[in-house]
Amino acid sequence: MKTFKKLFLTNYLILLPIFCYSQEKQINQLIYPNINGEIKHEIKFGVKVTDDFYNLNDIENEKIKEWFKLQDSLAEAYFDTIESMQKYLERFKQLQNITQSKVSMITVNETGNYFYLKKDDSLGMEKLFYKQKLDAEEKELFDPNHYASGDKEISYLKPSFDGKKIAIGFNENNDFSSKIKIYDLEAGKFLNDEITNINPDFGGIEWLPDNSGFIYLYFPEVDTSKPDFKKKSFSVLHKIGEDSINVTPIFGSDTNLEISADFYPKVKIGSSKDKFIIGYVASSDDYYDSFIAEMSDVINGKPDWKPFFKKDDKIYYDQGEMRGEEFIFRQGKLKGNSLAKINISSPDFNNPIILVKGTKDDPITNFGLTKDHILFTRSLYGANVSLFKISSGNQLTELDLPFTPGFISFFGESLSHNNMGLGLDGWTSDYIRYIIDEKGNVQKELLSTESEYHDFADIISEQVMVSSHDGIEVPMSLVYKKGIKKNSDNEVFIFVYGAYGESLSPFFSPIFLDWAAQGGILAFPHVRGGGEKGKEWHEQGMKNLKYNSWKDLIACTEALIYMNLTKEGLISLYTSSAGGVTAAMAVNERPDLFSSFIAEVPRLNPFGLESSSTASSTSYLEYGTVKDSAEYAGLIKMDPYLNIKPNTHYPATLIMPSYNDDRIPLWDNGKYIAKLQKYNTANTAILMDIDYNSGHETFGDYNETIRLYSKIFSFAKSNMKN
Repeated sequence: MKTFKKLFLTNYLILLPIFCYSQEKQINQLIYPNINGEIKHEIKFGVKVTDDFYNLNDIENEKIKEWFKLQDSLAEAYFDTIESMQKYLERFKQLQNITQSKVSMITVNETGNYFYLKKDDSLGMEKLFYKQKLDAEEKELFDPNHYASGDKEISYLKPSFDGKKIAIGFNENNDFSSKIKIYDLEAGKFLNDEITNINPDFGGIEWLPDNSGFIYLYFPEVDTSKPDFKKKSFSVLHKIGEDSINVTPIFGSDTNLEISADFYPKVKIGSSKDKFIIGYVASSDDYYDSFIAEMSDVINGKPDWKPFFKKDDKIYYDQGEMRGEEFIFRQGKLKGNSLAKINISSPDFNNPIILVKGTKDDPITNFGLTKDHILFTRSLYGANVSLFKISSGNQLTELDLPFTPGFISFFGESLSHNNMGLGLDGWTSDYIRYIIDEKGNVQKELLSTESEYHDFADIISEQVMVSSHDGIEVPMSLVYKKGIKKNSDNEVFIFVYGAYGESLSPFFSPIFLDWAAQGGILAFPHVRGGGEKGKEWHEQGMKNLKYNSWKDLIACTEALIYMNLTKEGLISLYTSSAGGVTAAMAVNERPDLFSSFIAEVPRLNPFGLESSSTASSTSYLEYGTVKDSAEYAGLIKMDPYLNIKPNTHYPATLIMPSYNDDRIPLWDNGKYIAKLQKYNTANTAILMDIDYNSGHETFGDYNETIRLYSKIFSFAKSNMKN
């Protein structure tokens, strides 16, 4: 993640005057390298906004860069002094050794070919393997140790429909753009095709049905420091063997389509049998505009794109699949949403054929198609998932599962057979892959070995309902050791998100479960802004209603105290990314509730995003825009940085941004830390630990991951106030 070294705190006394920093502030023997803030006032719609550290936006300024480095060094030195840090490092290393499967990134194409990585301990790296079928003999495809180039770590896999070729992605430097190469299984070598200016997180390779090539989202500008970074993207058609330098736009470059420069014109090809292709105008919203074209025209490079469904039709992002002349999709118009279908030749999205309805508390969350069946999931309050099958004749059947999972994913979908792969996960149940046959029988895939965690045998979970500030019932998942004494002496670790309609679905994490195994309580409030109760739950926690998210969190935290499960001073709050708004605003409003606040790559200054010269995001669809008077006021109200109060006792705070984050710029977190260090009057540590190598969703290696979570949990543990 970064180079760690011990830096004596006295070094700051020597360095600070050189870079013209203001007088240091010392708390708990920490010397904060505070820089002189440059104030900027903005008056719009009759409302005045003050940015106390506007100068930190200039992260290329050498003085600003040095300030960030000093903040990072201070955080590193701090962790060298925490006694529990070493204990967590040792314990998490043991857990990771149990967890670490030799098989990863399992990918199954529609003909049942398996591609996966397997770690070679002697080389310390992963090789690519292939099985024609699950029970077939394993074959090694690619050993990166045999290649002289720098391509050693595989970050992406996408096989063709026929399994004769596979796109392999590499991202050695954690840059925004990956490099994609095409491996020919029959020739046993890489082809000359090499794709750049692609980020699989925004849409990877979509193979053409005839396997002659693929379509991908092309970013003309991938330099994060440039104003056009991530903007004006378009989908590109690449035929195998053609020159990769001369890209051929296939969707998004046509000005007649009127696609915003900040949106992402992507396509989706679900099957080799697809006769049509859908182009999606993707954004951070749940609903997209879309276009449709005949597949034969696309393959010939001459698509005739016609409008298909619109954003107002409320089709969930790209959750739509072709099957013959039908288009089957998940729609959000009804309470709890529905699965529906239309005929492609005469689409009527206002009056589709409804296949099944979800409910507000138990919405439909996902679906997949086979030759004759539709499999779909429903999630009760975002934590208890059930699986159903719709057979020919619209016969509905609930399928039995080995356990009640908190999350189900599908893999190996195909319109050529009726088998389907399932990935099951839960708070206390490890992720396991299963195969379900056409009769509904479920059996383990058994490609990867299961890990045994004896220390977690007595860990249980439950879900409680909490009445929020307005009387709305908010679900909260609790994970703890069976037989724990339910009294106010319990230490609680809260993980919250609440944004973009994403549910905080149950996941199995030995590192998190260790907290419960050691006698603590894990709490997961499913606050508004997420998708636990469908689209309405999301809408009640976005834009001008965003305050519901942090007020739900406060209500859940208070409920833990009222239930005599803990007390003030024993509650650590953790979040990541967009959850930063929810969590940090809860801290601003009720700093007394939390012993510590920890956030990875968090959003902390949403008000300033649109004004940034390098902003490239559709986040304004979630938070609001400064161009609208009502949403302008809502942004001010939800902005954690703007709402930090002077002369206030704040909890110990650890903010962990990434230097190469393509979504949340470093200044967002830097301004928050600078202001908090200035205004905090409590004897608590306020730290910023910067990852100078990774991006927003990229992670370090085995050792870096262990160190990251050792910091998080040791910071939480060491700041408990018994």
